[in-house]
Amino acid sequence: MPRPPGSSKLVVLAFLTLLVGLLAVPLATPAGAVTDLALGKAASADSSQSGRGPSLANDGDTATRWCAADGRTGHWWQVDLGSAATLSGTEVRWEFARTYRYHVSVSTDGTAWTRVADRTAGTTAAQVQSDAFTATARYVRITVTGLVASTWASITDFKVFGADTGTRQGPEPDPALRSRCTGTSPVTCHFDVQPGNYDVTVVLGDPASPGVTSVQAEARRTVLPAVSTVAGSYARYSFTLNVRQPEGQPTGQGGTGRPGLDLVFSGQTPKLNGIGLAQGSGPVLYLAGDSTVCDQPVAPYTGWGQRLPQYFKLGLSVANYGDSGESSGSFLSNAALFPAMKPLIRSGDMVLIQFGHNDKSTTASAFASNLTSLVTQVRSQGGTPVLVTPPVRRLFAADGTLTSTALHVNGVGANLPATMRQVAAAQNTSLIDLTAASEALVEGLGPNASAALYLTELNDNTHSAHGANEMAKLVLQRMRELNLSPVPYLR
Repeated sequence: MPRPPGSSKLVVLAFLTLLVGLLAVPLATPAGAVTDLALGKAASADSSQSGRGPSLANDGDTATRWCAADGRTGHWWQVDLGSAATLSGTEVRWEFARTYRYHVSVSTDGTAWTRVADRTAGTTAAQVQSDAFTATARYVRITVTGLVASTWASITDFKVFGADTGTRQGPEPDPALRSRCTGTSPVTCHFDVQPGNYDVTVVLGDPASPGVTSVQAEARRTVLPAVSTVAGSYARYSFTLNVRQPEGQPTGQGGTGRPGLDLVFSGQTPKLNGIGLAQGSGPVLYLAGDSTVCDQPVAPYTGWGQRLPQYFKLGLSVANYGDSGESSGSFLSNAALFPAMKPLIRSGDMVLIQFGHNDKSTTASAFASNLTSLVTQVRSQGGTPVLVTPPVRRLFAADGTLTSTALHVNGVGANLPATMRQVAAAQNTSLIDLTAASEALVEGLGPNASAALYLTELNDNTHSAHGANEMAKLVLQRMRELNLSPVPYLR
């Protein structure tokens, strides 16, 4: 029977419509989905400039960088992944779009090295260079063998792609969940779930376009720093998130948000391909503190606890009960704070306890009593308390050192960090001396360069935006040195 006029065009149009619809459905697990295993891991180098150490090459922030101490070739940078992993390649982002010659080597023990990528004869001028290979290793090293004039070995970002050996997988992406997300830049997703902990998988990338995507959860918590994907490639990440209400500060300062889980995918060109969600399990890292710790709802204010989640992989969630203006005493007594957090603490959980900024008139004995009470009550729930001395304020004396006020000697003469150190020793509790670590950082930078760590444009030498991530990294560094229980969950 003859076809009606135009029927062939209709068939083709229907086919194309179906094809476009299929392409628009998020892939369950796109081929080539990978995870950056180097993010936040322990890094080292054979030399470094002051203030441009190895950790700045894999902190997820392309505005920071590792730089060798001189312009010679032969300098190397390496990352310890923490355990052996199955690797599929690396990506290096240099300081400039110039010709860098290098090779990449891997090792299982840090002694015997195998070269897996060789660009020692390269002539390409590119800021980002990727190398694909297959290997099983714990350590990855890049060695710079050739530089053009007036160029030093300097890396703003180094990624190692692959999969952790033996690590459990996150929930598979579900097209129905992706359909609950709206917008293109940013992409926002909302899920009506009850308070608790949830495993989340995100697949970033697009079949036709490159992307640069960062992920925030709830009240501006950084879950993933900027992730770059080329057209046709995908990056898969899984993590565990704490959902509570209010979603930011427990007393509701700055807004309570809305019940459920909110995710925001932003960046230069955000590309969300798929998302998976399931009830989570595993230990919780609780945070007890003040405005320098808390989940700040309004930019540019940012607590260091707000930046911690990006460094942890699937299996551990960060529950930030920090709240602006709280002292050690008010945190204990306010029903929305420690009394609300305490019943949730279980065996295997850890609680980081930082106070001092608002204990301006607290005596040393009262401060010690409050800290001891917090330590004792966390232990009564089966949790592990860790005391954290407060980060310094940016207040310099004429000789270039920080003042006693900056170092938290308060108005009644109590040296609060010293008191906290004494309590840690008396209670046999681990201590993260963030006061000492931040003092070294801020004094090392000096009065001018240290301004970038604080909101000096708002005449604020206590709170920070970029500096919050630097404080978070100092906390993580000490956690690694102490080999605390959350360390195996670091990315």
